[in-house]
Amino acid sequence: MQQLMRRVIVAPQFSHGDRAIAMRHASLLQALTTAGLFLGSSLISDASAATAGQALAVSVDNFDYIDTSNEPTDQTAVHEKRLRAFMTALRIEVTADRRFELVPSSCAPNCPTDGPALRDRLRAASQAGTQILIIGIVHKLSTLVQTVRIAAIDTTAQRVVFRKYFQFRGDNDEAWQRAERFVSEEVRERLLESRAQQ
Repeated sequence: MQQLMRRVIVAPQFSHGDRAIAMRHASLLQALTTAGLFLGSSLISDASAATAGQALAVSVDNFDYIDTSNEPTDQTAVHEKRLRAFMTALRIEVTADRRFELVPSSCAPNCPTDGPALRDRLRAASQAGTQILIIGIVHKLSTLVQTVRIAAIDTTAQRVVFRKYFQFRGDNDEAWQRAERFVSEEVRERLLESRAQQ
């Protein structure tokens, strides 16, 4: 599994053309910076921490998809289908553990991540009962390499609980399914760690 997917320590480097294309799309990291969110020392605030015996209310917004691979074939429809399957499976697997409860996304089907809209999403998610909101982007860098960038945010404190970068190889159903299983496992582990450190 480690050969198929590994964590990326630094953000990927883009050529000048790729950078221009990527800047036209919503960037997860830019959204977090623009919204004034920060990575706090305590992982989940007292205000939104689940008490013992209660499930942690988690919402998973639809991820954005960026393709800067410059491949000649238009794969938009295929990528949309794979991303929908990825999101469905991620929600099911993250909340399969009874310590988590899935709250429907407050911005489905479209979830912008730029500017003040993120604060509005956090407010709406909190009002819907969400304690942790998970947002993300899948970025196709080349024919063989894609990255997944995610952030989990405490909706009450508007604080980033954790950020993760993943890289996976391939662009077929099997590659996407492997990536989703790896990402969901990591998300569950980090959420459980955050609860244990309350």
